[in-house]
Amino acid sequence: MKKKVQILLLSLSLLPVVYFLFIASDMYVSTVKFAVRGQKDMALGGLASILGAGGSNTPDCYLVQEYIQSYDMYKAIDAKLDLKGHYSSDSADFISRMAPNASSENQLAYWLSVAQAVFDSQTSILTVDVRAFTPEMAKAITEEVLDKSENLMNHLNDRVREDSLKLALNEVKLAEQRYSNSKTALSAFRSKNLELDPSATANSRIGIIASLESQISMLSVDLETKEQFMSSKSFEVSSLKENIAKLTSQLAKERERLTGSSNPIMLSQLEEYEALLLENEFARNYYTTALNALESARIMSESKTIYLEAIQKPQLPDEALYPERISFAILSVVVVALGYALILFIVAAVKEHIGV
Repeated sequence: MKKKVQILLLSLSLLPVVYFLFIASDMYVSTVKFAVRGQKDMALGGLASILGAGGSNTPDCYLVQEYIQSYDMYKAIDAKLDLKGHYSSDSADFISRMAPNASSENQLAYWLSVAQAVFDSQTSILTVDVRAFTPEMAKAITEEVLDKSENLMNHLNDRVREDSLKLALNEVKLAEQRYSNSKTALSAFRSKNLELDPSATANSRIGIIASLESQISMLSVDLETKEQFMSSKSFEVSSLKENIAKLTSQLAKERERLTGSSNPIMLSQLEEYEALLLENEFARNYYTTALNALESARIMSESKTIYLEAIQKPQLPDEALYPERISFAILSVVVVALGYALILFIVAAVKEHIGV
């Protein structure tokens, strides 16, 4: 019985050895490395990605990584290269190949086992390793991964450009409407009050008042001086008093015109006019800013904002890297040996326990 068990275990250890050494199909690996960079990164030169300058585009790198590991990527490449036909080919061994009738979920699981996408957050470089049963297929698949990733970036660029232009155009329309409304309101106010600039008119009247006050002050000083040595009934004193009275009367009228209730230019009108002027100035500046933003968006729309730069392009593999035949064969023997030793230990422990 013990001999039969040993023969069985020996057979079990030989099966994986035979499989890995003589049956397992060769799998070739092609690698591509690339980084997702923005316009600012491009200005830093070719080493920007390697030095980690592309960190600002880390979310885009993760987006590309997720896309590579998606069923959409698999189906896109399958439509061009017939991945299912290649990976389920009868020329591959029955363990390595994909089941011919594999479901969508199983196809994706198989794709994830042969296509590894690893993102290094320190260097912002995405490394993609693809395994295939022929060197040519491995290289072709990797090239398609790079091409489809670039297409994704182009799509993102298009979306960014469209969104930027749309937003800028909307802002211009809003600013233009606001500027137009402010000009209409200002024009309506001037037509209603028959004044091009009420504040200028008010300032002019304030100047007249100041001039009258200055004249009255000068005449008052002259009158006070002459009254010291002239009779109050003298011609010069009487003339000065008459002039001062006339100027004082005119001053009162000018003040009434500026602030009186019968004045067409009231303080409330001045406040309204100043508010309209302020709104017009703000609307004009807003409109100018919106036009500049639209021009910037148009310039940006003519160039890419996100780039996919290949650091290492796909190469044709010279030799198969998988399976690691010797390593796996030795590992399988070690596993069987450890299993056998564990069984012997358990059997011995049981015998000792029952006293056999």
